Amino acid sequence: MTTLLHEDFARAYVTEVSEAVHRMLTRGTAAVDLVTSATIGGGEVRAFGNGGSSAIVRSLLLQLCAQAELPVHDTMMSPAALTYSTQRDDYRGVFARSLTGGIDRVGLVVVASVSGRSVNIRETIRLCADHHVPVLALVGGDGAQLETAHGMVWPTGTTDQQISEDAMLTALTLTAAALGPGTDPLSVHTERHLHALTTVDHGRLGVFLRKATEAISNAIRTRRRIYVLCPEGGPLALVAEHFAHNLNWDAPLGIEGVRPPLVVRDPSLADLTAIYNDHPDPAYGVRHQLSGAGPEDVVFLLAYDSAARTTREAIGTATEAGTRLFLLHRNGPSTQHHFQLPQTDDFALAALTQSVAHLICRTTHAALAANHDGSTAALSSSALMAQDLAPLRELSDTL
Repeated sequence: MTTLLHEDFARAYVTEVSEAVHRMLTRGTAAVDLVTSATIGGGEVRAFGNGGSSAIVRSLLLQLCAQAELPVHDTMMSPAALTYSTQRDDYRGVFARSLTGGIDRVGLVVVASVSGRSVNIRETIRLCADHHVPVLALVGGDGAQLETAHGMVWPTGTTDQQISEDAMLTALTLTAAALGPGTDPLSVHTERHLHALTTVDHGRLGVFLRKATEAISNAIRTRRRIYVLCPEGGPLALVAEHFAHNLNWDAPLGIEGVRPPLVVRDPSLADLTAIYNDHPDPAYGVRHQLSGAGPEDVVFLLAYDSAARTTREAIGTATEAGTRLFLLHRNGPSTQHHFQLPQTDDFALAALTQSVAHLICRTTHAALAANHDGSTAALSSSALMAQDLAPLRELSDTL
């Protein structure tokens, strides 16, 4: 695949995301009003989603807590708790069960489901209806597949999984940004973000996308490790989680003979608490993780500022190990393979970075499929735009 193809695809995809965001935010004021009225008396916000939507709704909770100073509850359970619960009961009720004990304290439940058919999401909405708890439900398409007794259905206007997820994260991010004390109104945040989308350098993004796709595809075929890390944490770490999830599950899915890649993610909570307790240097964890990397391993670093000390140390360790290093950042010096995103705040940067990650996953799937088929036919931008990864999921009808 040529750089020009990647450039055309990046331009078409970012344009579609921009249009979806614009459509959603015509109802943005209603979403801001819903969150405000639901939490004005101290009501707690909870949020639920499956797959990539899990990271998206947790990004909302992080922003509501950090920026808007609203009471939130991270009910997206830890892997240990979730696995333990689902071994003993049906997964369809796991979200609703986590709500039942303290539902009298809940002022708003936010759910995200592109299909709108996820059984556990529907169970949660039914429970909220029984207890008169308002729901902000983000769904793909026109939203007709879902309804809430109290609250608002917020459709993306597209059934494309990745574009819908990008629009959802952006809409939730800008809504939360408009809720903080002394913040600008939603219209100002919207204008800034839509401007940022128009200033994405598609030419440079095309080059980055081609090189990243080649590196990942080769790593998957040759069983090299792929690191997806965000040493500074925050909303970018949730994008890193989403990116790693897509690489591990979606990029190779449905391609015969391609095994799941070896994806190394950010440290777990068990790792982090041990690191911070035992090592006062916050860069210790990422240095330790990358000390096991070797030549031809691929490293993606997501950073707010590549000049930040922890990120610099991560870059140095990855470079010394001879890895193929790719940097996505907003500020600071570049590396050999990097892409610098437009100037935005930390949460809006996460939304832009998620779009780049989705681009990489689509082109990687196409490259892996072409390699398997031995196809030499040129792939078009329109074909890549039509190549939504969601239909490949075995459980897409129910989850």
